[in-house]
Amino acid sequence: MYRIFLLDIDNTLLDFDAAEEQGFIKMIQSYDLEYNDEMLSQYKKMNRHLWDLLEQGKIGREELLNTRFHEFFRLYDTEISGEEAEGRYREHLGNNSDLIPGAKETLIKLKQMGKQLYTASNGVYSTQIQRLKNAGIYHLFDGMFISEQVGYEKPSLYFFQHCFNNIQNFEKDKAIMVGDSLSSDIQGAVNAGIDSCLFNRSLETLPTGATHTIHDISQLLNF
Repeated sequence: MYRIFLLDIDNTLLDFDAAEEQGFIKMIQSYDLEYNDEMLSQYKKMNRHLWDLLEQGKIGREELLNTRFHEFFRLYDTEISGEEAEGRYREHLGNNSDLIPGAKETLIKLKQMGKQLYTASNGVYSTQIQRLKNAGIYHLFDGMFISEQVGYEKPSLYFFQHCFNNIQNFEKDKAIMVGDSLSSDIQGAVNAGIDSCLFNRSLETLPTGATHTIHDISQLLNF
């Protein structure tokens, strides 16, 4: 039985897709620009590429955060400070904390079962903490491991070693990493030598090296 749950935040506990879309639209509108869906599609494509490079260690966090909107607005021949746009976007993002259905109830039940719960997330520390507090689930965790604070991104082994070193009475065979990303969550667990659970909200079959796959977050209670 698993005793230690390392839980991704975005699209595992909190609906990041909804937060990203709303934050992006509000940021665009704050510059008195007319939003259209193509903008979000272009941004997501560019942002995903940059996050892939970050996870591979090819660029740094500051480069990603300070350049992604600068490069985005260049596509529309608009000169806007990438750093300023990032600040506006992050403010709106932090105010959105929609929960994945069943997430809070599942966390509460896991705590009642005596499980140790830890976040294991790539992201900006202050933004993730704000979103967890707004969602009313911050208090359910025994600790927070967020890449900006840790100093490494998933799937780096160093990220997971930091987690292991800061969990009291840690045992590898009692730990599981739960998340929606094959490249960061599942590969990170493989790198670290612990079991993993892919949270796949779609019904499509994905090639995966995960120990378990679930389609509803409440299925964690079966572990």
